[in-house]
Amino acid sequence: MAQKVVTMETKLRAVLAAGLSGVRISELCRELEISRQTFHKYRRRWEAEGPAGLVERSRRPHHTPLMISAALEDEIVRLRKDLPLDRGAQTIAYELGRSGWPVPSVATIHRALVRRGLVTPQPQKRPRSAWRRFEWPWANDAWQIDATRWVLRSGREVWVMDVLDDHSRLVVAARAVPGPTVHAAWTTFGDATSRWGLPARVMSDNGSCFTGRFLNGAEVDFERNLRTLGIEHLLSAPGHPQTCGKIERFHQTLKRWLGMQPRARSIAQLQTQLDSFLDFYNHRRPHRALHGATPAESWTASPRATPGEPVTEPPRAEFRHVSRTGVIGWQRYRIGVGAQHAGENILVIARGDDLSLFTHAGLVRRLRINPTREYQPTGQPPGRPPRST
Repeated sequence: MAQKVVTMETKLRAVLAAGLSGVRISELCRELEISRQTFHKYRRRWEAEGPAGLVERSRRPHHTPLMISAALEDEIVRLRKDLPLDRGAQTIAYELGRSGWPVPSVATIHRALVRRGLVTPQPQKRPRSAWRRFEWPWANDAWQIDATRWVLRSGREVWVMDVLDDHSRLVVAARAVPGPTVHAAWTTFGDATSRWGLPARVMSDNGSCFTGRFLNGAEVDFERNLRTLGIEHLLSAPGHPQTCGKIERFHQTLKRWLGMQPRARSIAQLQTQLDSFLDFYNHRRPHRALHGATPAESWTASPRATPGEPVTEPPRAEFRHVSRTGVIGWQRYRIGVGAQHAGENILVIARGDDLSLFTHAGLVRRLRINPTREYQPTGQPPGRPPRST
C-alpha cells in the first residue's frame, strides 16, 4: 500500500501548535489525521534542522547490497538484444550461468529489463496455472508427430512435417514437404528412426495422413506400419489438441525463428533452414521446461524405451448388403460374393486384410485383399450358377 503523504501545511501546524500552552498532542494528532509517531518525527526534524527538516525525503534505502552491478545489468541488456530467439528473463538466466556470470533470480533479471525499458507488459499472455503438464518418463517413450503450414517467397503453400520426443523435447526429424500425406508422414518418421531409434509409442491427431479413423474406418499405411513394428499409436480426442501440445508449442517457436530468416524460395532451401534450426534447438538452446538443459542433453541423460511385440489387429465384424450384381463394399474395395446372394446381408469378419464372409447358411468365401486392385473377384464365371436338378 502507498504510504500517506503529509502536506507541508499539516507539518507546520503540528510543530507550531505543539509549542502553545494547553494543546494536547493526542487531540492535535487526531485533528490533523496523523499518528503520534509522525508528529514526533517531524518535531525532531524541526528542532534539529528548522524548516528544511519538513521537506519530504526519498524513502529509498541508503544501501542496497542485493542490487546487481552495473556490469551485470549491461550484460543482461546485451543478451536481451543479441539472443537469436527466446529472450525472456528465464533464458537470460540460463545464458548467464553458462557464461560464468553470477546468476540473479529471474525476478531480478525481469526488473532490470523493465528498468531499462525492454519489457512491454502483456497481461493477456499470463499462463493458466490450472493446466497440468504430463511428461513420459523416458526418452523414446512417446513421439509426437504433426504437420504445419508455411509459405515460400513465391506465395506457394508448403508444409513442415516434424516429430518430437515427448520426454526430452528433442525434435527427432523435420522435413519440408509439398503436403501432409501418408508418404510424407512415414518418410519423416523414417528420418527420425534412422538416427534416434524406434519409439514405444507415437502420438498424433486424427489427420488423414496419420489414421483412417474418420475414413470409413479404413486403416492407412502409417498406422498399419506402426502396428507391424510393435509401436502403439495414440490418437488425440477430436477437438483436444492438448494431447499433442508439446509439438503444437514447438510450431510457434519454429515459425517465430523462420520469420526472422529470409523467406525460402524453394522446398530445398526451406529444408536447409530447418536443418540449421534443429541443430540450434536441440543442441544449443536451453529449454525452460528442462530447467535450462538442451533437448539433446535431456535425451542423452534418460534411459530409452523400445517398441513392444508386433500388434495384432483385433478382428472386426460388420454386416454388408449384397448388391444385385453380387458385390459388397469393404473400405475402398468391391468384393464379389456371387449373384446368387443378391439382396442378402453378409457378415464380414476381418483381421487386417484377411476376410471371411458368412451368410445364415455358413461360410461363403475367404480371401486376402489384393491392394493393387479395387475389385476382388470371386474367381468363378460371371452370372448365377446353374440350378441343380
